Amino acid sequence: MNSNQATAATKSNVNQRANKWTLPPLYLHYSTNDCKEEKNTTSFSMEAALPCEILLRCFTFADWGELAKLSCVQQSWKNLVRDAAHHGGIEAKWELAQAFLNGTNGLQQNSHLAIGYLKDLARSSPFTNMVAETGTPANDHTSEKQKSSTTMFTPAMRLLATCYLNGEGVEKDVKKGIEWLEDAALQGFDIYASHELAVIYEMGNYGVDVDVVAAAKWFRHAAENGHVEAMAEYALCCELGCGVEQSYVEALDWYVKAANAGHAEASYSVGEAYEEAKGVPQSDQEACLWYYKAAVMGDEDSKQALQRLRDIARIVVPGLSAILHD
Repeated sequence: MNSNQATAATKSNVNQRANKWTLPPLYLHYSTNDCKEEKNTTSFSMEAALPCEILLRCFTFADWGELAKLSCVQQSWKNLVRDAAHHGGIEAKWELAQAFLNGTNGLQQNSHLAIGYLKDLARSSPFTNMVAETGTPANDHTSEKQKSSTTMFTPAMRLLATCYLNGEGVEKDVKKGIEWLEDAALQGFDIYASHELAVIYEMGNYGVDVDVVAAAKWFRHAAENGHVEAMAEYALCCELGCGVEQSYVEALDWYVKAANAGHAEASYSVGEAYEEAKGVPQSDQEACLWYYKAAVMGDEDSKQALQRLRDIARIVVPGLSAILHD
């Protein structure tokens, strides 16, 4: 490794270690003054040994555990971790909440503090607070100003839901966990929360009663907002008539959307629809094109379908032998 590579590696390591938190430039200056006014202050002060600007730069590359240790050095730094998270904003609080929840980044596990930071992130505006605490959803009486002022951090809402569903850091409460997911999905427009709700109702996870109608509803909600896996899942619901009215035409429409977004199994399902005339006129040629698209992405069922329709596939599909390895 030459000197330039070594320098680049060092910079990379420093950047990886840098945290999301921050402190204002005069933070240590004010804490120094506060410390000097305190009675019974020890004669040694780290600020006396280093200028505030230099010390603050050193703090920048400390992890949360190191900040926690520094908070014990002198009285004026007792709120160092809290203040760093506050000034760092959403990213810093999110990083700190996960560190407390998992016992990482130099911190011991502290579920109580983790849940506190997660709730602080989830309830970042008065309207969000109303939704989270009372369960009151947006309605016609909710002003547009209220809706636009809502700033939800949905990853925190989903993690809170997980904590309640599993009883991690809080008393297990499946109903409350479901409510957090619903708020994230409906008020925060979070497609991952919508998909998670669908899976819960489809599989009956966490002791929830299986509800295929609710599962289909949430799959569609996620699909309409761009969740690719949910598109394929909702297409299957339409194909089988599971939780919704059976419709090959609507199923094909959602399969095509998922396939065009890169979903291999959905591409296979579109090919199958053409081969079996489900919602479209029968066409082995068209089926082979969709099977080929899925096979390129590694779908084994599509490779078998191409082998079965080999006489037609070798005419309409370029490079068939390479896909089938023969």
